[in-house]
Amino acid sequence: MAISTAITTLKSSTTQGGTYTKLLDIIGYPDMGSTPSKLDTTDLTQPTFKTSVLGLQEVPDLTFEANYDESVYDTIRLMTGTFWFNLEFGAAGADGIFEWSGGISIFASGAGVDEVRKMTVTVSAETAITFELTA
Repeated sequence: MAISTAITTLKSSTTQGGTYTKLLDIIGYPDMGSTPSKLDTTDLTQPTFKTSVLGLQEVPDLTFEANYDESVYDTIRLMTGTFWFNLEFGAAGADGIFEWSGGISIFASGAGVDEVRKMTVTVSAETAITFELTA
């Protein structure tokens, strides 16, 4: 199933699994995970190759791009503390939903001639990012 990025939205809630409120439509989103580190399990009996197991993932701040909207910018600028976020793919999350908790900040992105004004929203991940396929 293809992911529809045309209807991708970022939402927030004060509680996990609560009623989410749409923050903004986005035009770009980050990787929703990372390659885990590899823990070396090689011992002296290995003749040719190292062996390993997967370790922990680094979870960087999640950076979302959006077209500038003054009211959305002001709403996010005033958000303080920790919130629950979800990122929905497809209409009403039909292509899946990511959920996590963290803080949020926003800034206006640089621009040039003949460009649409944009803004960047940064959301930390203070909990594991979970994924649910709703369809």
